[in-house]
Amino acid sequence: MLLKINQRMAKIRRRFRKDESGVSAIEFAFLGGPFLFLLLATFETGLNFLTEYSLQNATTNASRLIRTGQVQNGGISAAEFKTELCKHVPGFMNCNSKVIVNVDTRADFGAAGNRTQAGDGSGNLNNNLQNSPAFVPGGPGQIVVVETFYEQKMYVPFINKLLALNGEVSRPNFLANHGDDKRLIVGVAVFQNEPFNPSGN
Repeated sequence: MLLKINQRMAKIRRRFRKDESGVSAIEFAFLGGPFLFLLLATFETGLNFLTEYSLQNATTNASRLIRTGQVQNGGISAAEFKTELCKHVPGFMNCNSKVIVNVDTRADFGAAGNRTQAGDGSGNLNNNLQNSPAFVPGGPGQIVVVETFYEQKMYVPFINKLLALNGEVSRPNFLANHGDDKRLIVGVAVFQNEPFNPSGN
């Protein structure tokens, strides 16, 4: 009796060892999660680089209007200048409502290194910058700093924690540098205005 049971059990074990019908599902369960995260992280990184390049390019292009005196002589307002800047960014950025433009003058190029503090490191924007950014395009020969700020929401939630392989979330993180799920992207243009003739002279 015992011999028959052992023989039957041996047959079942042999059949079980040869059966490979669930291998694909098990392999996908092991590899699917990491692969999906890698795919999303690649997409997130590419989108961030595209946004950063687009904002910097728009800042550089729009700044020419200030450098050549077209803003000053044309009486272009802060809102109109922002509209000109927004013409150079892709539609997904929602430029009109999310981009902040801060234009100010400096005494010299050494002082131009002083940047506007946009965030507090915890994902909150500076209230003064958000509600009343500066718009001082300066006169002929003056040093001007044009700064643009864009707060981008991460599509992969808590990506900075997921990328923290050592268990510690370093600040600033490679992607999410503005809280757990946002990135503050900054465009900067520093230049000296050309010696244009102010309007009325």
